[in-house]
Amino acid sequence: MINGVDIFAYGLLTLVFGYLLYIIYYTLDLFFLNPFKRITPLTKEEEKTILYYLPFYKDLSKKKKKLFRKRVVRFRKRKKILFHEDVKQQEKITLLLSATAVMLTLSMADFLILSVEKIRVYPKEYYSLYTKKKHYGEYNPSLKMLVFSAENLLQGFKIPNDNINLAVHEFSHAISFNIANKLNFRSYIFMFGMRKINRLFKNPDFIARVNASNYFREYGKTNIHEFFAVSVECFVETPQEFKIQFPELFSIISRMLK
Repeated sequence: MINGVDIFAYGLLTLVFGYLLYIIYYTLDLFFLNPFKRITPLTKEEEKTILYYLPFYKDLSKKKKKLFRKRVVRFRKRKKILFHEDVKQQEKITLLLSATAVMLTLSMADFLILSVEKIRVYPKEYYSLYTKKKHYGEYNPSLKMLVFSAENLLQGFKIPNDNINLAVHEFSHAISFNIANKLNFRSYIFMFGMRKINRLFKNPDFIARVNASNYFREYGKTNIHEFFAVSVECFVETPQEFKIQFPELFSIISRMLK
């Protein structure tokens, strides 16, 4: 005769078994080994779009390009991107957002950025109920949501070397939050880098160099998190100039993003 303890034990075993199956399914999916899901590859036109707006792609090895393409389609499929009805070029925006996320996490295992579940896109500057202010973009960690203005998002890709890219900026925030909440070696390296950047950010001599150079935009001086995001924008758009002007900071971010 089955008693209450037996029922509880069976239920607990079922729960544990189900969780293990989920972990296995997720791991297979993460590394493109899931036999139950077919990956629809990027089209040639989509690859051309990525090459045009993200020139770094052409310098990747054949192996890295293949990995990049697979991750882009996986990211695009897994994220819920919500567009306001007035937003145009939705497919292009979806592709560029996915490609940007993958570009920044190409050497990381967690390219899906689990701290982001939804992405909302408005046509222009919008009013945020979260901050009670108008924004071009923001990351809301409590809702695991990125929000963008389509106009400013696309503008960031039109000028490839002005060190202003809204997608790169907001994804940098999300990646930083995502890695900070993990307990692994990659997280340790990333957070160690953030501590080093924080020391530079508080160093009067370093800030004097920053002010004299006019290389980083003013918004980066808001706090350490904004300085990191602005630095990543520079790292992506003008890496050679960055390396020449601020070699120490460039080296730190290189290690953080591997």
